Amino acid sequence: MNQRDVSPLQLHQLRKLPSGMTESSHLSNAYLTEPERMDGVLAFAFGTQNENVLAMLTGGLGNTRTVENREYKWDLHGQVERAIEVSADPITTSLKPGLGGMPFHMKFAESLFHVSDNIVSDDGTQARVSDVRNNGLDYIVTAVLTDPDTQKWIDPTQISPGAYWSKDYSTVEEFSAKGGGTDFQAPMTLSNQLTTLRKSYTVTRSAATDVMVIELFGPDGNSTKLWTKLAEWTALGQWYREIDKALLYSVYNKDSKGMVSLKGENQRPVYHGAGLRQQISPSNKRTYIKLTYDLLDGFLLDLSYNANRWGGNYNFVALTGKMGMREFDNAIQERRNSLGITVSDSGTFITGKGDSLTLTGHFKSVEFMNGITLTVKEFSPYDDTVRHRTLHPISKKPIESYRMTFLNFGTIKGKANIRKVAKRNSENAMWHVSGSTTPFGDVAKSISTMRSSGLDGYEVHLLAEIGIQIQDPTSCGELIMISPKMY
Repeated sequence: MNQRDVSPLQLHQLRKLPSGMTESSHLSNAYLTEPERMDGVLAFAFGTQNENVLAMLTGGLGNTRTVENREYKWDLHGQVERAIEVSADPITTSLKPGLGGMPFHMKFAESLFHVSDNIVSDDGTQARVSDVRNNGLDYIVTAVLTDPDTQKWIDPTQISPGAYWSKDYSTVEEFSAKGGGTDFQAPMTLSNQLTTLRKSYTVTRSAATDVMVIELFGPDGNSTKLWTKLAEWTALGQWYREIDKALLYSVYNKDSKGMVSLKGENQRPVYHGAGLRQQISPSNKRTYIKLTYDLLDGFLLDLSYNANRWGGNYNFVALTGKMGMREFDNAIQERRNSLGITVSDSGTFITGKGDSLTLTGHFKSVEFMNGITLTVKEFSPYDDTVRHRTLHPISKKPIESYRMTFLNFGTIKGKANIRKVAKRNSENAMWHVSGSTTPFGDVAKSISTMRSSGLDGYEVHLLAEIGIQIQDPTSCGELIMISPKMY
């Protein structure tokens, strides 16, 4: 068996330093010389073990934006062709507005329609705009039905608040003076701020010689071997898990006046940026009791409309827990006999009627209609029983384990829709403070040796000023399990 078939990350603990080991072999020194590369390599390595998926899908794959300031902004271009809502009650009190070809009126909060525009209501009724004026509060649009049947009228609910209208095209008469207008949509600006994370640990003098061999396999199949301490490996594992949690759960803590009330020990503000979950559009967060193929198909179809604005990428990744993986597999299994589904896992493709669905026997990636694909990825934070203490009444597993977070990793001109953001030179800072010994095993043996700490060992400090950016929050979404009642 190929060594990579066992695990992309092989660990072998040794009892003492091998002969010929130099300081350049240590992870701490590698961070010093190539910090960005090392951070990406380790993020990818941990991510392949289902421990740090967000770190892998962003920084581990090179999707990182570097900024100079704590705050970072980006523009989101809205849709010019869209439906707008009727903002106020109509002027007319007729029960049959538009009857006999009579004009009717609607009020909108924004100016999107022009004279000669042919517009359509929610129920498909078509009308042509004959006048647009502003009364200081609303834009009053006057229109007439285009249906030649004079006995037709428009349902009053279609011109009342909550109804929507959109434009199809503009039509004009012979020798007309002008046509319909061209609308331009100014982009909206989104803003976030970086979160500063920090972690420290100490290593005793006697433990300083425990080391590990780490063999990392990158996506190109090449391996990289690094020597590091057992303590470093343990701390880094916890460090990357904490980074993933911060990128996921962090909540923006600056108030409407731009102030942060949360203070640290030195009374300076502690800034928290909006994590991935807070950035996802609230309109794309829906609940379910039982996951079905039709539910997934409809939800992904809705997301695909928004994904059109971000490169038309229909390849979605859903982060979920162990129970969400089971729900997904059960949903596809129920439909596999009636639908032609393409399933892929590790590059293997089989049909929906096959006996062996994947190498593991479970569905992990499904191709829906319209070229939409979904790959589910097990996400360990959702299975954290320490953090998620609300249990499903039947399975007794964390209800959070059923959550599915759908992400669109589309790209435009090499820029990913979802990126990690980091302060320049602060993506993953790492340094040590020597006491009786250094991370390289050099024990002080002379009174003339100067060290920075009185510890019988040494300290290591990790720091990262980072955040996450979803360029288009409307192209991502969540399906959240509602706890079913017990009968």
